[in-house]
Amino acid sequence: MVTIRLWKQTDIDYVAESVEQARWGYTRRDIERCWQYEPNGCFIAEINHKPVGHVFSINYGKMGWIGLLIVKEEHRNRGIGTLLTQKAIEQLQKVGVETIRLEAAEKAVPLYKRLGFIEEFDSLRFTKPLKQKESPRLHGQKMIVDRMKERDLVTIAEFDSKYFGVNRLRVLQSLYKDNPQNCFVARERQQIIGYIMSRKIPDAYRIGPWVCAKEKPEAASDLLITCLNAIGEKETEVRIGMPAPNTHGMELMEKLGFQLVGKSIRMVWGKHKHKGDVLGIYGIAGPEKG
Repeated sequence: MVTIRLWKQTDIDYVAESVEQARWGYTRRDIERCWQYEPNGCFIAEINHKPVGHVFSINYGKMGWIGLLIVKEEHRNRGIGTLLTQKAIEQLQKVGVETIRLEAAEKAVPLYKRLGFIEEFDSLRFTKPLKQKESPRLHGQKMIVDRMKERDLVTIAEFDSKYFGVNRLRVLQSLYKDNPQNCFVARERQQIIGYIMSRKIPDAYRIGPWVCAKEKPEAASDLLITCLNAIGEKETEVRIGMPAPNTHGMELMEKLGFQLVGKSIRMVWGKHKHKGDVLGIYGIAGPEKG
């Protein structure tokens, strides 16, 4: 008998250990943030009162996101992943979500298709060893890249919503609070034209979210180079998840020596709305939350 219940705060250690074993590159603090974003959207599957799987979902208003779906290997192929995903869908519908997105590993695509998800595009994974500082690219004095301030976040979230599809201020606030030294914003004539965030994960740094006005692609390279140089650590690795439709972003990855190492599949359920504009998305915040 499989039962599904809400995460408790005491489950964070279990989920953190689970994603570590899966080598997904999350810290315990990443998992804690997920629970804090949406405590009513996080679910645990149990058999005989022992956890065997988990899923996370987040409500962005009319759009929701599902991620962190893992079932213990010895309990797979028994429909537990389906039960967890259905529970997340039901919770998101309950709070008024009409469009749900996720990023699926290729082997999980059939599961999600059975639940009504359809494919949107590939989401690519890039990595690069960070060995030395990057040479800055100067695009004139009209553009300024500065370290982000907390007071910038409301305006950044409004800018971001044009590209992400909905406002995700609380996620940006939480990521900034934990990593203020690695967050930057680009302006032209005092108007925001892009921003970038990064955070430390096990053995690497993850870049994202990283968003730029699609008519100002030069801001993307300035922001990334500024962020890479701020990280400052040698002999570490940098990882970026990027929507495949962003061809300028892929060209930038090639120019800066990033290597394509994998992909997931962006999928959508429900009304195909709140798409934003992925041509301005250079780095996702994470597969679990978009």
